[in-house]
Amino acid sequence: MKKIGIISNQEKDAEGIYLSKTLDSLKNTLPDADISLVDSQKMVEDLELLIVLGGDGTLLSAARLAYGYNVPILGVNIGNLGFMTATDIHGLEDSLLKIEEGRYSIEDRMMLETTLDCAEGKRTFHALNDVVVHKGALGNIIHFELYVDQDFANSYRGDGIIITTPTGSTAYNLSAGGSIMYPTVEAIGVTSICPHTFGIRNLILSSSQKIMIKVGKSNEEYFLSMDGQINLRLTDDAVITTKKAEHPCKILRLDDYDYFNVLRQKLIYKAMNIQRGE
Repeated sequence: MKKIGIISNQEKDAEGIYLSKTLDSLKNTLPDADISLVDSQKMVEDLELLIVLGGDGTLLSAARLAYGYNVPILGVNIGNLGFMTATDIHGLEDSLLKIEEGRYSIEDRMMLETTLDCAEGKRTFHALNDVVVHKGALGNIIHFELYVDQDFANSYRGDGIIITTPTGSTAYNLSAGGSIMYPTVEAIGVTSICPHTFGIRNLILSSSQKIMIKVGKSNEEYFLSMDGQINLRLTDDAVITTKKAEHPCKILRLDDYDYFNVLRQKLIYKAMNIQRGE
């Protein structure tokens, strides 16, 4: 890999310590590589590898930035959980050696494409984790209808609804009682948030299906969020349509990656430690 870009979370690395260590590791393992610091989508276009220094949130931002460019992403955890990352800063040099030796694979992670159609017009967004329609912190419950491939599925009164990829199934979706999906499964999850109605609460749909949410006039305000990072406050009637995006996110996985070990270590065991106050 000769053209490598780096995205660094400056809030987590304000003094550039991790960035400096990353540059040193690249110099030691891939001395002929052309290295650039990426701060715009245009800079992703010709890359062969994108290294992301941060946590899961930084990787989500990078996935949207790199959307459609077919560049593999190597997540390096310098944050807290780092569930989606492949290594940490201490293991980076060893990871780069494995990459140079070809001891890795590329996972296609499905992304979502969401179109918001409201009084202000149409806008389209992409997300790697999830799309959420919710009432906000202090709002009243919201009323909306769910359609799958234009067939009416259910009407809801509650705090909102989560539409998740398999990658995002271990994020907000899991906290709301949704199912964990293996990250490379071709499926879309739908999980209601604190519903005040009975009936269909959670769904697992095919990735070929299209989900439509109609929000009516009875709601004073509500919010649409993509990956928890793009947040829109809405006050009008709206139709929100979500489907599998055309392009996946390319995640680089080293040959010794074990998804279930990561699931145990970073979610299950970590949660147990929190409950014990450790």
